[in-house]
Amino acid sequence: MRRLIRTSFLLLLILLVIIIVGGWLYLRTSLPTTSGTVHVPGLDGVVDVIRDGAGVPHIFATTDHDAIFALGYLHAQDRLWQMEMNRRIGNGRLSEVLGESALNVDKFQRTMGYARVVRQNFETLPSSARMLLESYAAGINAWLAENHTLPPEFLILGITPEPWTVYDSLVWAKMMAWDLAGDYDLELLRAQLTAAVGAQRAAQLLPAYPKDALTILPADFTTPATADLLRLDTELQDLFHLGGAEVGSNNWVVSGQHTQSGKPLLANDPHLGTSIPSTWYLVELQGKTLHITGSTLPGLPAVVIGHNEHIAWGMTNLNPDVQDLYIEHINPANPNQYAIGDSWAEMEIAEEFIYSKGATKPLRWAARRTRHGPLISDVTDTPTAMALRWTALDNDDTTVAAFFAMNSARNWDEFRTALRSFVGPSQNFVYADIEGNIGYIGPGHIPIRQQGEGMLPAPGWSDDYEWTGWIPFDELPQILNPAIGYLVTANNRVVGDDYPYLLSNDWAPPYRAQRITNLIEEKRSSGSGLTANDMAEIQADQVSLQAQTLLPILLTYQPQDARQQQALDYLRAWDGNATRDSVAASIYEAWMITLPRALFGDDLRGDLYDEMANRANPLFVLNTLKDVAFGPIWCDNVLSAPQETCAETALTALDSALDDLTSRLGPEMTEWQWGKLHFIQYPHRPFSQVAGLNWLFDRSIANGGNRYTVNVGSVNIGQAYDQTSSPSYRQIIDLADFNQSRFSQTTGQSGNLLSAHYADLVESHRNVTYLPMSFGRDAVAGDLLHLEQ
Repeated sequence: MRRLIRTSFLLLLILLVIIIVGGWLYLRTSLPTTSGTVHVPGLDGVVDVIRDGAGVPHIFATTDHDAIFALGYLHAQDRLWQMEMNRRIGNGRLSEVLGESALNVDKFQRTMGYARVVRQNFETLPSSARMLLESYAAGINAWLAENHTLPPEFLILGITPEPWTVYDSLVWAKMMAWDLAGDYDLELLRAQLTAAVGAQRAAQLLPAYPKDALTILPADFTTPATADLLRLDTELQDLFHLGGAEVGSNNWVVSGQHTQSGKPLLANDPHLGTSIPSTWYLVELQGKTLHITGSTLPGLPAVVIGHNEHIAWGMTNLNPDVQDLYIEHINPANPNQYAIGDSWAEMEIAEEFIYSKGATKPLRWAARRTRHGPLISDVTDTPTAMALRWTALDNDDTTVAAFFAMNSARNWDEFRTALRSFVGPSQNFVYADIEGNIGYIGPGHIPIRQQGEGMLPAPGWSDDYEWTGWIPFDELPQILNPAIGYLVTANNRVVGDDYPYLLSNDWAPPYRAQRITNLIEEKRSSGSGLTANDMAEIQADQVSLQAQTLLPILLTYQPQDARQQQALDYLRAWDGNATRDSVAASIYEAWMITLPRALFGDDLRGDLYDEMANRANPLFVLNTLKDVAFGPIWCDNVLSAPQETCAETALTALDSALDDLTSRLGPEMTEWQWGKLHFIQYPHRPFSQVAGLNWLFDRSIANGGNRYTVNVGSVNIGQAYDQTSSPSYRQIIDLADFNQSRFSQTTGQSGNLLSAHYADLVESHRNVTYLPMSFGRDAVAGDLLHLEQ
């Protein structure tokens, strides 16, 4: 009997191993074919795809159609699940696979109406742009038609992808615009803060850009000729890492007068929410007229950031104010009518059917719209009706065509012409070309308001707050070959007070831009000329000017006990370099979480407190501690009897910070290295939310830096010390020799868990090392795949 039991157990064990190995081998068949010949209907001729050692494809075709077709084919090979999730997010179809938990997001997306507006956008595009979108969709569908084993996510959730459409591409372009164009949440927050503490103190909590701080363009440049809604915005950020206060970027360009080669160098690192797979997909693409390399977005057929044979470009978010909220007066007798002056107007209503996994019938949803835009308050319980006006929801959005034209531009004039079609989200474009020119332009539709500055929700029934047009393209900020010989942007203010138009009310503090500028000045003053290695050192820099600015004030406070003394001693010896092994960085970052809360915690309540706790502006802290006029107002805790000084409140906050660090890392302060607390998190959509699967799909790695270092290491305060946004892509382009250029992205080229390229770049990205940005067939070697008719 025992022998029989042992034999049976052994057989079961062998069977289990066979099942596991067989399942693993089956799932391995979902990996792409990277060598040999594949016959693909729809091509004009033969396409050669060479994948280098990191899995970066180099596409060589004889026509532009075939090059873009092949890009779609490769995106499908490597990123199909990501593309499926992206289009479901944009189209409001998450509930079909995730169930009721995604219903609110779907309602919001259907109300926004992306799927409807892109159909109008497609018709306004030039025929050349429509053809490229169609070629790209055909490439994706050609891969789907081959009936491959699907990536594991499709099998786990039991879904089969539908054919890709041109509208799916345009929908994801809208979601990227949403990621970068958020302003309505600030209007809501500003309105709630004003109601809670008054207009003056609300302005102190959300301080304006310092008047004497760095601007992108020189002062003498001339242009050529409510709570529920805030919770929903937070839900979008938390679930999909879209939008949020941490979305930023750096870019700069240095002319040949300061470089060793005598030709420009251009650097860029856009900061976006972290995820696995990466937001970006690296590629080289050559057709008949196209020859470009850089970063693409899976789902879209263009190189968003990179270079062609003639020019290079980089982008950071301009932070334009292109969203306004309007409070609408609804007819009490007819909820589908709203007021315009003394009359009632009919809303536009689109009936949407939202299918939810597990539900027996679809939810019928009325997506209502006023003259200003979607009635986004319908998704919440708020009694106030609010509509969102946003440039990206206009029918004539031709931004995609601008990227296609930019990919082919050969000089500054053609680059500017391409960007005339750019609607949004407005970006700080830096430019360089092989002739030695450098430039800057901030294109896009930025509204001119009849009245007001778009800082608070406006009365929708009045015409006084309507948009009257856009800043004329030729009057947008732009400059070619500035005398200083370089340009730096880091989401800081673009122009001074004398610029005649409103660009934005929300600029990133100047710390990153100033640090980059300082480093360029230091390196060029050496006299040897800047190199690509110098640009890489700047991208890797983790010195926080914000810490260097605030610490002199904090260090004037007298410690109250030995533990505070020890912590302040660490900070006194610290130069602001937030490396992974720094104890001082841990103490400082913990203090920067507790100190703002100590200042406004007695004034704000509930959701409003939570919102400010997660986005406290460092300029508010700085202004409070150094301004004798309003500092005591914030430093005093009105809920306690004595009147606290700023020193007392700051040291109380320090105690809270030290208590938190002790609970996490133990009582020995010598063990409090920043890298033990601070991890870049790369969550998977949607399995980061599933306890049994997140360990398999997610990735993380210890990191340094903070929100204001060039090598950004933002802390998501709502999620302990996690970093949930990062430099999503880095490039350094050498206009003297394109093959001396370099680039990198966050995780890996593949979105397939079983691929060697799923997460092979995580460590190198953290360490700011690069892949060669090989350009031209002679410069690349690797697996060769032939695609032919």
